Amino acid sequence: MSCLLTGNETKQSGAMLERERQRLIQRLVDERSIVSVGDLVALLGASEATVRRDVNAMAERGEIKRVRGGAEALHPRHRTHLVGVPFELSRDVCVPQKRAIARAAATMIEPGESLIINGGTTTWRLVDHLRDADIDILTNSFAIAAELLAKSNNRISMPGGTVYRELNIVLSPFADDTTSHFCASTMFTGCYGINRFGMMENDPLYVQSGQRLLERAQRVVAMADSRKLRQRSSMIVSGIGRVNALITDSGAAEQELEPLRRAGVEVVVAEVTEADQFAAVA
Repeated sequence: MSCLLTGNETKQSGAMLERERQRLIQRLVDERSIVSVGDLVALLGASEATVRRDVNAMAERGEIKRVRGGAEALHPRHRTHLVGVPFELSRDVCVPQKRAIARAAATMIEPGESLIINGGTTTWRLVDHLRDADIDILTNSFAIAAELLAKSNNRISMPGGTVYRELNIVLSPFADDTTSHFCASTMFTGCYGINRFGMMENDPLYVQSGQRLLERAQRVVAMADSRKLRQRSSMIVSGIGRVNALITDSGAAEQELEPLRRAGVEVVVAEVTEADQFAAVA
């Protein structure tokens, strides 16, 4: 099952139109100032050759600047930012798959548990299943905290650190960011990529923050749509032995999942329903 953008951002029955891809490239470049071809490939679900053609065409029209390995805004914003796709864009990628993964994750939560929910657009979907819960939750995501505060009776904690607006997250390079005072029975986390070597991220701050959160959880559940099984980074958050369970979707190939099972990871394949598809485009 392929993962393209949903709603007004996709063509569900075929490839994304050129103008749609280029509109999204423009939005991403304007938000991030500079973006890599790899990030654009992951976001758009297009080939690297297609993305490079789009970038070249937009540069020739004077809409963006073409730089080595990516694209840059005509007027960069010059502010600290993280590597990765902005929350507002990533939120609309693979929506049916993320809904299915979150629903499966919710079945793993026991009454009275304390949870860590790492920031991300897949873990954000878990909020829908926590409205009637009454548990302690630590999250570094403003989006997750805001929805939980508004729509549930859960007790919410957040770590200290720098606010990264485009990714809707709070991160700190320092060890004492209040996470050391929290103990969770389960941590739910997304990741940039996952394979037999472990969970990967593509920014050092993500890695540092993720490692500190992992230290505070007894059980770790990775929530990753099938694209993540094929994405690679040189930055490992943890070895695969630290991951107790992986929830993914039916787009994952058996040859991608089998090494994880051999490593002792419980693999859950969440099936996308019609309701997931309908909700994604409603």
